[in-house]
Amino acid sequence: MPLTDRQIIEKFRIKPTDKILDVGGSMKQHQDLKVHTLIDVIRPEDAPYGRSKLLAKNFVKLDIVKYKFPFKDKEFDFCICSHTLEDLPYPFLALEEMSRVAKRGLIITPSMGTDMVFSHVDFTDWATGARRVPGLGHHKWLFFKETGKMVVMPKNYPLLYSGEFHFKKWLGETELVHYWEGNIKYKEIKDLDFHSLIGEYRKFVNNNRNKLKRGYVLIYLDNLVVYLRELTKLLLRRGRGFRSKIIR
Repeated sequence: MPLTDRQIIEKFRIKPTDKILDVGGSMKQHQDLKVHTLIDVIRPEDAPYGRSKLLAKNFVKLDIVKYKFPFKDKEFDFCICSHTLEDLPYPFLALEEMSRVAKRGLIITPSMGTDMVFSHVDFTDWATGARRVPGLGHHKWLFFKETGKMVVMPKNYPLLYSGEFHFKKWLGETELVHYWEGNIKYKEIKDLDFHSLIGEYRKFVNNNRNKLKRGYVLIYLDNLVVYLRELTKLLLRRGRGFRSKIIR
């Protein structure tokens, strides 16, 4: 189960006087965690999926992919970054900056198992629609732990769509929770060597065979409106829809 704010406060002994930085939390602000500064590329009032009034004491608008944080070294007592890194094209500057400006902190992402298992078809889900996709289709990175480090690995969709990685259920933790003090210990896996990347995926599967369940996943359905529209166009053509086209 995902950690609640109250569980985070208790588990990591966050004091009421702690100066807290929230990195990338505009889409879903913390209700019980008293954030001093929220830093994000967009204000909570302008968030496309669930606007809300700013709860933090301060807001800093910044593209955390491109720019360093405008804070002093170890200015914050605690830094939280929840469900943000997996969305970024390049999360490594943000990782370095969190280490620099905070004494300790917490990173929360989807677990690798959660983000590689194919979703159910859901017409009401903006993230998947009528198609089955591995995890959430806008995520760019996978995360897991290895010998005390957080491993950051490219989420390669062509690889996940290959038959070897067709999984329909994950029985492990839904989230990766990485607590750090002093600096964030992480390992970046690059995709320059594609065979090496395949090996990393296989290693994760082998280490979690009892938690991953295989199944048929490549069943595609388009939006029913699209089908109705195309059918209407075909009927209006009165049989002309199958006429060959001359390509010039």
